Amino acid sequence: MELLNYKFVSREVTVNEIIQDKMRNIKVVMIGVLDEHSGIVYPHPINHFIKTIYEYSGKSLNSTDAPAKVVCRLLNYCLYMVEENHEEYIELKQIGLRGLKRKHASNYITHLSLKGLQKSTVEQYEYYLTAFFVYLKKMNLIDEEFQIIEKDNGKGHTTYKSVFREPHLGTRFPSQDTRKTKVAKLKDFGDDRVALTSRFISIAMEIAPDIALGLCFQFYGGLRRGEVVNVDRGGLIVTHRESMEVQIKDNRRKFFSRLKDTKSENPKRLNYLGVHLARQTILDNDLVWSIYDKHMKSLDIMQLKGKCKDLSALFLDEDGYPMSGKVYDRRFKKVKKAFLDLIMGHEDYDLIADTVWSSHIGRGVFTNTLIDMGFTPTQLAIARGDRNINSALDYIDETLTTEQIKEAVNEFKKHPIEQMGIIDFKYVKKWKNKVG
Repeated sequence: MELLNYKFVSREVTVNEIIQDKMRNIKVVMIGVLDEHSGIVYPHPINHFIKTIYEYSGKSLNSTDAPAKVVCRLLNYCLYMVEENHEEYIELKQIGLRGLKRKHASNYITHLSLKGLQKSTVEQYEYYLTAFFVYLKKMNLIDEEFQIIEKDNGKGHTTYKSVFREPHLGTRFPSQDTRKTKVAKLKDFGDDRVALTSRFISIAMEIAPDIALGLCFQFYGGLRRGEVVNVDRGGLIVTHRESMEVQIKDNRRKFFSRLKDTKSENPKRLNYLGVHLARQTILDNDLVWSIYDKHMKSLDIMQLKGKCKDLSALFLDEDGYPMSGKVYDRRFKKVKKAFLDLIMGHEDYDLIADTVWSSHIGRGVFTNTLIDMGFTPTQLAIARGDRNINSALDYIDETLTTEQIKEAVNEFKKHPIEQMGIIDFKYVKKWKNKVG
């Protein structure tokens, strides 16, 4: 049995309970083990920690979800270390949870610190893991002996002094200075961006199919959210299964006159490019075309049922109105939550889960995809539809010399503006062959 085929996951589930003599459906958080082959999640006895310490104490669903996720991440880290045959973790393979020691959690906290997480985030992990180890010790579920020191949090509730601060554990924390540092925004999914992007968009087809095509425009074309929601049906330039381009327009007066504020719907590209110039090539593949076909079919069905409030809009909300940027964001957050649950245990999970990112990450993924395709700085800026080359240069390796940067800037200035956002088909074809 390969341990990495199994992952600890937290899930929001609905259970039936009798409350005030009536059967009620209530939502709770459950810890389980996911069999990645079958997709089945099996409830795990350790869920008792969440129920007794958080759920039964009247904590909200969100307050219960956070410690559940932290516990799952620690246990998945331990599974990975066992699979990698790290000496300190071998005992876990033999006797299971009873062999869990503070040193294992200390190593994990150190791992988070070295990955660059904020001090406040790492301390939150420490707080939940301390509660977890106190629970394990009080329930006689682990063998390690250590002192439990209670303290009052000032609100009449008992908390516990960290069990990971003893010198012999060697737990490392981020420096105090990180508290003053603004949390960095994640711009990309990393080296595994191809697989993670495909997974993210596939999840969208299940959770929020009405924005899946928009996500394709963002991750495979670099469009911003405001540019996506302004796309109309006539703005798609399509040769089916061969090529796809998007004409970016400002349809705010037409689509969003009902809104008092349209900052979230601003198609930024039109601030520096005329409408006839603002086109964007989409890196099309089988996934994109499958989503495109389903999206257009769903629009036709809505139209037949008389649910479309605007027949020209490409993206509609559940009431049939052109989808606003804020609705798009809410749909995106649902997809993001499901995505994070699914990739728990991935080597970059902590970085992806504990940094700030929105749908704009699609533009970063698109940019790094172009870099992987061998684009020069000039080609990169052109393909992104940038007004100048500086934004593209932010993504390029810092080893570029000053002379190379000057050369790229001059080359960019000479390029015809009408080609902004257009990618040579030979590059698209090469990419399609690579990703299948």
